[in-house]
Amino acid sequence: MSIIYKNLMLFRKGFQLKKSYVNFASRFTNQPLFNHNEQMEILKKISGNTNCDWTELKNNVLCKQGVLNQKNIDAVILKVLVTNKKFDIALSFANYLKSSKKELSLGAMNGLLNLYYEYAKNNELSNEAKKFILDAYNSLYDKYKVLDTSTCEKLLHALCSINEWKKCMKVLDDINLTGTPSHSAYSFLVATLFKNNKRTEALKLSEKCTQDNRPLQDIAFDEWIKYIFRKYKDKEILLKYLNELCLYISNNTAVVSVVTAQKLKESFEYINWEGNMTEINQHSGKCKTCNETLDCLKLSEEEFSMLQKNVKDKLIVGSDLFLKTSPDELKRFLNFVEKTAPYDVVLDALNIAYTVGKSDISERIRVIGTVIDYFAQKKMRILLLGRRHMLKWRKFNFIIRNTESFFIDNISQDDPYFITAAILSGAHTDIVSRDLLRGHRFLMKQDQLKQLFQRWQWQHQWMVFVPSYKPVIQAPLKFTPIAQKNKNGWHLPYISDKTTNFGQVNNGIPDCSSWLCLRQKSIN
Repeated sequence: MSIIYKNLMLFRKGFQLKKSYVNFASRFTNQPLFNHNEQMEILKKISGNTNCDWTELKNNVLCKQGVLNQKNIDAVILKVLVTNKKFDIALSFANYLKSSKKELSLGAMNGLLNLYYEYAKNNELSNEAKKFILDAYNSLYDKYKVLDTSTCEKLLHALCSINEWKKCMKVLDDINLTGTPSHSAYSFLVATLFKNNKRTEALKLSEKCTQDNRPLQDIAFDEWIKYIFRKYKDKEILLKYLNELCLYISNNTAVVSVVTAQKLKESFEYINWEGNMTEINQHSGKCKTCNETLDCLKLSEEEFSMLQKNVKDKLIVGSDLFLKTSPDELKRFLNFVEKTAPYDVVLDALNIAYTVGKSDISERIRVIGTVIDYFAQKKMRILLLGRRHMLKWRKFNFIIRNTESFFIDNISQDDPYFITAAILSGAHTDIVSRDLLRGHRFLMKQDQLKQLFQRWQWQHQWMVFVPSYKPVIQAPLKFTPIAQKNKNGWHLPYISDKTTNFGQVNNGIPDCSSWLCLRQKSIN
């Protein structure tokens, strides 16, 4: 009985028990397990009465059984009101809390900071609210010295709302002590810096966003554009700084939202450029509006050498590969590549085999054989990388006779092997796999290397699809699907979903249906 009661108490503290076990426990306690829902229903039904008797309301909630108590109820009330955008009522409750002689809990403090941040998005904060944010900053650091990440995030956003960018930088440093700032924290601070005409600081922080894989959100681009038009009036100078913004997007392989794309369109149209939402032909890279073809931004010899020099350490030595393979196997593989390279194409055999799903082995072998024949007819030198269990497949040895082949242990990661083989083989070598290899880009800590790897992947990755009986072998892209400039203007990809506000990075699957075409008007 005591064990059942103990498990029940764990559930009420937030642990999720299996439904059958919970039902079993409830038989012995005769206690309803979901009374906290009754507490929350009371809070959700708070109406538009700003003269609410908050003490009575809290007592009514706390007299019900549930997870809310004297320590957390204030924070929960604020969260419910802000989530439902009942700002007038939330401000009334904020005044109630601040007029109380009791010390605010950390949760309530965070709730108030979040309230003022959300309210300030569309409203002017009162002097009293601004003073509270500054006092909170001072009192929190006097009491805690170093703040937890959640408190830092709430405080930073609130400070951005009152343009206290210097204090925000201090808070951002604290977040970096234990983790990575959120997309929102970075973007709102960048926006605040531009709003306060701190261009140098904003650009520096924007680069840090990219390094931490936190692409800028709409708010940052919006304030960046506003800064440009507030600071400069001459159209040639406006063009210079709009180009700088677009170059940032290009250099970081960013994909902006449709909201930001529309603002860029309007900005360029203001300086007498033409702007169109358009599409890019996925096979040719041609813009459907201006008929210009996007460039294939091939890696230079220097860039490929940099990638080649680093890939072995970044993908193999720098990863957890040794936990899933042996140093002896790795050494055997590198010796094999040194003796048999270069190759024209490297096949990820298991990935190709499973393009037919869980079909029988004969279907998998048929698809692999088709792919091998395709490249063999092109007189290409093939490396097939597979796993040892594939050698047991009937007739498998026969179909791979026209390849160099290497088989790794069944528990080993095969992706780092075939990537390493291809890159060490030389700049001309292609790969065949449907794997988007996102994890391997992540292992490359330097942002420049991630971008070089992504460009290499776009230019060299073939994919195999089996929509029917006959496999379709899709060639690499003929263009680089990132924002790029030519003599007549810009082409920038954007996300067409209007609901998204999160910054995006091109993840390897180019969406050719949503592009912004910006070009200089022809002079007649």
